Amino acid sequence: MTDDTLVERADGLVTFTLNRPQKKNAINGPMWAGLTAVLDEVYHNPDDRALLITGAGGNFSAGADMSGGAVAQAKDGDAPKRQTGLSGQGSMQAIVHEMRIVGEIIRRLHRLPKPTLAVVDGVAVGVSLGLVLACDLVVASDRARFAEIFVKRGLALDGGNSWTLPRAVGLRRAKQMAFFGDMVSAADAEAWGLINEVVPAADLEKTGQDWGRRLANAPTTAISLIKRQLDDSASLTFEQAVEVEAAAQHITYTTADAQEGILSFLERRDPRFTGK
Repeated sequence: MTDDTLVERADGLVTFTLNRPQKKNAINGPMWAGLTAVLDEVYHNPDDRALLITGAGGNFSAGADMSGGAVAQAKDGDAPKRQTGLSGQGSMQAIVHEMRIVGEIIRRLHRLPKPTLAVVDGVAVGVSLGLVLACDLVVASDRARFAEIFVKRGLALDGGNSWTLPRAVGLRRAKQMAFFGDMVSAADAEAWGLINEVVPAADLEKTGQDWGRRLANAPTTAISLIKRQLDDSASLTFEQAVEVEAAAQHITYTTADAQEGILSFLERRDPRFTGK
């Protein structure tokens, strides 16, 4: 990790913070590397049961760091290149390859078999909105703002936004956001289905931690299966979905958490799940 990212662990909840407040947490190569490392750790470590992503200093992120290096224009049939930290310090990389690396990181966040939560204050625009939408749940402050800023830079969508955005808000709202690139208020984002809940800015950290702890204290295997069921539902027939449900329920019945859930119900107490 570098100083550009912070990682904290407490009772199964991993909090990953984008930490360049002087740049509104604009994402550079080391920050992508930091997120990659955290995804590796959370994926493999059974003690890491939920991931919370947020930003320092009153903003989630202003998107990609556009000042991180010069863009070399294509000449004589070569692809345009940009100086990036994704493939080595100071190296020049064809932009298509850089975007594939970013896309793979966001795909891994989206498919992480543990619950993820984005806690958003201030701006979340461009590729950082892709990070937000790749998370399972989103809670935002009442001063948060969201934008598919790409069109205002003459760019197409990236960061998974072309897939996640229309699934969150519908095709027409997605086109409105993508064609105009306007800021969307927290209230509108909630009304459109872009985020789950809006809270006063003063309550955001507490609410985020409360939601994160609830996810970390949930039955981990059951949550992972529920996540996969819901994420994959659009590509399944009803018959396929109920067959997946049968297999998933068979798996959950083998877990200690299912035994605890049933026992706590019979004993009229709250369950104490361990993720096992």
